[in-house]
Amino acid sequence: MNYSGYASIHARHIPDKVCLIERMPGEGSRRTFTWQEFNDEINRTANYLAKELGVKKGDFVMHLQNNSLEWMVTYYAIIRLGAIVVPLNFRFEGPDIQYAAKVCNPDVFILGSEFLGVVQPVQDTLTTIKHFICVGTEVPSDMTDYAAIKNYENTGDAMVEVERDHGLAMMFTSGTTGKPKPVLHTHYSLNSTAVGNGMTYFVQKDDNYLIFLPLYHSGTLFLWAPFYATGAAGTIIRDFKDPKWIIEAIAAEGCTDTLFVVPIAIAILNAMNKGTIRLADYDLSSWKYMEVGAQPVPFDIMKELVEKLPCKVSNIYGITEGGGGGTFNLYPEDVLTKPGSIGKPTFSVEAKIVDPLGEELPAGEVGELVFRTPRMMYEYYSNPEKTAETIKNGWLYTGDLLKRDKDGYFYIVDRMKDMITSGGENIYPVEIEDALMDHPDIDDVACIGYPDDRLVEIVMAVVQLKEGRQMTEEDVIEFAKTKLSLYKVPRKVTFDEVPRNPTGKLMKPQLRQKYTGRKEAFKQLA
Repeated sequence: MNYSGYASIHARHIPDKVCLIERMPGEGSRRTFTWQEFNDEINRTANYLAKELGVKKGDFVMHLQNNSLEWMVTYYAIIRLGAIVVPLNFRFEGPDIQYAAKVCNPDVFILGSEFLGVVQPVQDTLTTIKHFICVGTEVPSDMTDYAAIKNYENTGDAMVEVERDHGLAMMFTSGTTGKPKPVLHTHYSLNSTAVGNGMTYFVQKDDNYLIFLPLYHSGTLFLWAPFYATGAAGTIIRDFKDPKWIIEAIAAEGCTDTLFVVPIAIAILNAMNKGTIRLADYDLSSWKYMEVGAQPVPFDIMKELVEKLPCKVSNIYGITEGGGGGTFNLYPEDVLTKPGSIGKPTFSVEAKIVDPLGEELPAGEVGELVFRTPRMMYEYYSNPEKTAETIKNGWLYTGDLLKRDKDGYFYIVDRMKDMITSGGENIYPVEIEDALMDHPDIDDVACIGYPDDRLVEIVMAVVQLKEGRQMTEEDVIEFAKTKLSLYKVPRKVTFDEVPRNPTGKLMKPQLRQKYTGRKEAFKQLA
């Protein structure tokens, strides 16, 4: 079934039920869609894309917007046609957008006007794109104004039937080389994700999922899936800036569930401790559940969340390749008795820890996490070699080092490729190291995660200068800004000899021990 078909079903059976709510606290505005309205807007946009721009089954359409009702409409309109949506990270810079376009060769690019400053400087290089559609108030003359599409009269059924493994979305995720990897998910994998997360989080039709983290990310988008499929509601906070807006939205809209990342959890707790958020001032009786994930959660933070929030709290794990957030879940009754655990595999997920030969390891031994599930990706698009390395005999090899205790609970020990997780974003040091090595004064460089109270980890660059050369920390940071997306730029720089072993491999455990007091890539959570 075409994954956008759920909206059609709900439009027939519960047409007047509110489907989506958009709140803009900064402007004091609020908009809503019923299921009938949402489905009509999907059809309207899909018909325009097909009949006016020639978008058809199998085409790629790039998609770069901040969270909004229009984000949802355009996403589902693309997949309704059997086209493949390519939702881009809103932190992407010009080179990232060029790379994405080169991979998928799209004909159409739908973007929010807030991204014109990033897109326009590289627009002429995006040679396959024939049509740019701009959503917002400032629309250049060489782009189609999305407002005109809203006036398009054809809201007839635009549904295109698709095969089980037909592509739905290409989602870019960082790889071991540092370049984003194009993960292809299908209508089947998203349907399976909706079912799996619905069973895991007990989603019901009267529930309301709060969305404030970016929808391009498989955490938020895939956790929203069961609410969409069930006919529940979603509340979007647009232009999210203030943690108080989360509490206000839950109280005002009756939200039942949401996803936190560690920086958000810390911000909420800090505001509560300072008295700028007083939970007693709000009716939070609807709030049943909160998942926290995207990076390891320090135990003291988890404990304080459990003690101070009125909802149940769980710890989750997932990767885009494996079906996003909710692939593993540590249920509320276990979060304080199994500190540091990501829980157990959820509905339709089988998992094990294996040695380098792929043989399963017993409890307590560290190895690579592998799992299989109908939720997982179909492939790395146009990269059969990398796909074959990652999916073996139906098992997805995650690259994460874990162990399992005697009770079957899984624990992250390290990341095999020294990945840094900062503010919920995965950052691979190799890309940063390669960029900095382009500087003529730098002889060698290694990047590691450095502890941070708000983001848990930030990028730290250990820079070895060529003999007789001089640079300051600011020099390195400013150079990095010319080469990398801002969230990948080192926030801390030190100048030192970069240690390598006789084969030339960076000795990052030695650097982590020296600068952070730990050899592991992540803090111990117990």
